[in-house]
Amino acid sequence: MKTTTNNKVSAIFAALCLFASGQSPARADNVITSGTTFKVIAGTTVVSTENLVVKSGATLDNAGMLILKKDLTNENAAPNSIGSGTAEFSGTTNQTVGGQNIIQNLTANNASGVTIGGNTRVNGVLALTNGKVTLSGNLLLGSSAAITGTPSASVMIIVTGPGELRKEFPSGFTGAFTYPVGDDTGTPEYSPVTLTFTGGTFGSGNYTGVGLKNTAYPDPSITGNYLNRYWTITQSGITGFTCNAAFQYVAADVTGTESALSCTKVNPAPWVAYALTNAATHLLTALGLTSFSTFTGVKSAAPPANQELANITIPAGISTCYDATQILTVAGNGNTFLVDNGGNVTLVAGSEVILLAGAKVNSGGYLHGYITHNGIYCGTPFNPVVASVLKEDAPGAETTVKNQFIKVYPNPTADLVIVELLGTDANRVASVTVYSMQGGRLLQKTMNGETKLQFSLAGRPVGMYMVHVQSGDRSEIAKVVKN
Repeated sequence: MKTTTNNKVSAIFAALCLFASGQSPARADNVITSGTTFKVIAGTTVVSTENLVVKSGATLDNAGMLILKKDLTNENAAPNSIGSGTAEFSGTTNQTVGGQNIIQNLTANNASGVTIGGNTRVNGVLALTNGKVTLSGNLLLGSSAAITGTPSASVMIIVTGPGELRKEFPSGFTGAFTYPVGDDTGTPEYSPVTLTFTGGTFGSGNYTGVGLKNTAYPDPSITGNYLNRYWTITQSGITGFTCNAAFQYVAADVTGTESALSCTKVNPAPWVAYALTNAATHLLTALGLTSFSTFTGVKSAAPPANQELANITIPAGISTCYDATQILTVAGNGNTFLVDNGGNVTLVAGSEVILLAGAKVNSGGYLHGYITHNGIYCGTPFNPVVASVLKEDAPGAETTVKNQFIKVYPNPTADLVIVELLGTDANRVASVTVYSMQGGRLLQKTMNGETKLQFSLAGRPVGMYMVHVQSGDRSEIAKVVKN
């Protein structure tokens, strides 16, 4: 151990440390033995070039700057303060922090990384200056603690092991905190979580913790569209809270169609689906959370047994489908579900579709819910998934949709309707299903290589009908008016 000074000399403390350990200073651990106190005076810098060991019953009282080039091990059994100063880890090989440490300020400045085992608490500033901090134990940030630095894939906290990054919040807290977390399995990837509390009771010793895995959530029924990443959020000592959560992922996490994904709480059952992902920014959001669990992005081809839809808005230009093999519950318990003007939603369940208080369809929005009697859901061919939005509904106007691959005409009609496949979708196998506005299926036909299909609405009541066309992974619905 060597010392440098800022107007004070503290070499005596280094000598005391080595003398107490009974070891030669050459390539030996710096050991503070039981019954010994090692002080770093405020305004003073001490540099430990070898491992620093605090034996059980010993005290490290750092009121200045302690720069460690190798490991720190605290053998005291109970959480043990190492002083009110700053401990900087700036070695050239990976450094380990072991034991139950309470640190005022911790600086990670090691390109080779710092590994935190045991349990460490930081009450002041956690400075992420250089390199990754890997947790094999929990890292708790106190109620006044803050994180500084510019987190990225090379400067972040790795929480893929048994340890969590935890944050304690002051009583009456409202506001946001970002957990600068990610993984280094294969290619390092930064995937932070931001929690914004809008209310709650924060008891003494509270915390919210975050961990993650860089793999698909381990549910064998998840197929089709999903993220190869999931986050687990835990909490203790926080009651009656409401919170909005945002989960950042990377494009490489996506399997299937990214725009189909919803932020989903997958554990415990039932699944709770929140907003559709923002595919442009690779961001999942869940609004109005009153409990925490495991979250990922998913739109499985195999629907869950039960699913709830909470605090979702389907805006203009967006179409989607939600399903469950048993019960699909929409809104309720203070949650909302809104289909805005120009939004399209299909709800499919094997047993019940339950619309509760908070479910609303604005004028110009479209919601089609029904019970399947043949095991056909959103991810199965020949189902009523809505994948595009009507731009014109006026009688006499030909139905036009964004990214359309079908044309349905004439519209309005007194009898015959023609469905035409357009562009590259021509000559493909397609299923055409016609529904009444009450959800009843009137007919279903298959186009196998034909570009046009004709059917008749003769004998049907005057009104609006829905023509759904499914071809491969494309799906489109058009409205037809019979006069």
